[in-house]
Amino acid sequence: MFKRNLEITSLILGILVSSCAHKGSSERSISSTTPVSEGSYYQESSYKDGNFAPKKFTPPPMLSESDKMDPFYLRTQADYHYSLGEAYSLEGQAQKAVESFQTVLVYDVDSTGVRTRLAKEYLKLGQINKAIEQVKTVIEKNENNKDARVLLAGLYTTIRSYPQAIEQYEYVLQNFPDFYEANIYLAAVYSETQQFEKAIKLFEKVLAKPEYLNKHLVHYYIGRIYEEQNTVKNFKLIEQNYKKSNELKPDFVDPVIALGALYRGQKQEGKALALYQAFQKAKGPNVKIAEVLSQMFIEQQKFDEAFEQLEILEGQTDDPLAIKVRMALILIEKKMFDRAISKLEEILRIAPESDKIRFYLAAVYEETKKDELSVGHYLKIPPSSPFYGESMVHAGYLLKNIGQLEKAVGVLAKAYENKKDYPQIYAMYASLLDEQKEYQKALEVLASGLVKFPDNAQLHFYYGTIHDRTGDKEKVIDNMKKVIEIDPNHSQGLNYLAFTWAEMNQNMDEAEKLARRAVILDPEDGYILDTLGWILFKRGNKKEALKYLEAAIKFQPTVGVIAEHLGDIYRDLAMTEKAKNMYKKAVDLEVDKQKMRELEEKILAIDRQIIPDRTPASK
Repeated sequence: MFKRNLEITSLILGILVSSCAHKGSSERSISSTTPVSEGSYYQESSYKDGNFAPKKFTPPPMLSESDKMDPFYLRTQADYHYSLGEAYSLEGQAQKAVESFQTVLVYDVDSTGVRTRLAKEYLKLGQINKAIEQVKTVIEKNENNKDARVLLAGLYTTIRSYPQAIEQYEYVLQNFPDFYEANIYLAAVYSETQQFEKAIKLFEKVLAKPEYLNKHLVHYYIGRIYEEQNTVKNFKLIEQNYKKSNELKPDFVDPVIALGALYRGQKQEGKALALYQAFQKAKGPNVKIAEVLSQMFIEQQKFDEAFEQLEILEGQTDDPLAIKVRMALILIEKKMFDRAISKLEEILRIAPESDKIRFYLAAVYEETKKDELSVGHYLKIPPSSPFYGESMVHAGYLLKNIGQLEKAVGVLAKAYENKKDYPQIYAMYASLLDEQKEYQKALEVLASGLVKFPDNAQLHFYYGTIHDRTGDKEKVIDNMKKVIEIDPNHSQGLNYLAFTWAEMNQNMDEAEKLARRAVILDPEDGYILDTLGWILFKRGNKKEALKYLEAAIKFQPTVGVIAEHLGDIYRDLAMTEKAKNMYKKAVDLEVDKQKMRELEEKILAIDRQIIPDRTPASK
């Protein structure tokens, strides 16, 4: 609707509410010949609605005619409460302003000015019907009160009583033909009711008046009407009116933003960008333009330019926190982590309760290898936060990496109790229990997760690997098949099923196919390359196996079992020196003493021409 475009309420009511704010408490003075009406001191104070009690309920007067209240005292009281009402209004305390203006009417019941002020305060409170009642009372006393009729029309517009609004505006135009704004207000109502031709005629009528000073606004509104009707058909008319509006008032930003949006709607991004930048250079910095430009630059991934516009917004916007967050995210995107940390810490000082900012800060600390600082922030995020689950998973992972496995298990145990709707918690908790060799408990956790998330590929994967620890190969195979069924591109699932079959000397053709698919999906994973090389070795294709195992050691140079496997290939291909060197590398990488002895025996066996059995790297 056109209301969205012209912002009728703010156009009409914003002007009206701010007008007549300091005219005094009444339109006439209380004199000795104008007594306060009998019963006017008795109103229902609990409602404070200005409705006086019926005369028959009014107590008899305590004073004689000669003792009536001093008019000067009444005037003083009226002025005092009017001043209070004005002060409350300026402070944004509309309810208190209403009470003060109601009190003024006790002392000056016939004041139309006070009723108009009271109506405007009711409008601020959203009590439109009460506002209408007050304005109608004013008009009853003076049917030619222009301001009251315009205010009444605006109130009717607010509650979408358009016929009544039109009636009031037409009355004003008939009796006050030089009040040009009434044409604009009425045109706005016509636009809201889709009577576009009538609206444009009224706007053009105003444009024809040489003395009217705000023609830039009229051209802007005409452009909005044409745009509301049909952007493609009326493109030239829209563009013409927006340009004219900007020409008449070069620092008026609204037509510039509207024209830029028009260009963007026609896929003329460059034209819109040039328009905005020209305005910002000539008349800026302007926050509205900065908002649009920053978003355009972010979409174009021109982060330096976006950051400049956000700096403008940061100092002038009503919501600086939101701008600071966007600036921090740009710094993260540009990998300027130190500056990102400073900005996030600044935001957190202003809004320490923001879990989102704390999560971002923890993530940046993690990215910069400041694990303890990262963990500290992750652990401060409460269970009620939407970031809680992911935070606990990260915290557990980091604690394990810095050698605090027990604490990591404790963190995930608590998270497991608090957050049952986040599948990654089950997976991380089970993996930590696996590290502690608590296989049965890990299986229980994963089984619980699979009841809640039966189609989660990662939970099935971990469930299969823990079953492998307990020697239940059938469960391993079943779960890895399920992983691949749910996610055909799960490279780790493909790899695990492939080496499990190969280890059992079953389905070797299928195992090779799965391993090759895994290599295509993850060609730089040394473990996957090792699995395919080992399968090829077992199938007698030693030269091709060599290619994959040499690639595996390149991507995983610190994994002893891969070095051992490559040594086996070298040995079988009679590359004895390479074999011995690779076995020695495996010994240096190995921590298990029994395994070290086995590797040393392989080195001795080369000389004795003894070839012992081997084990897959994936194990």
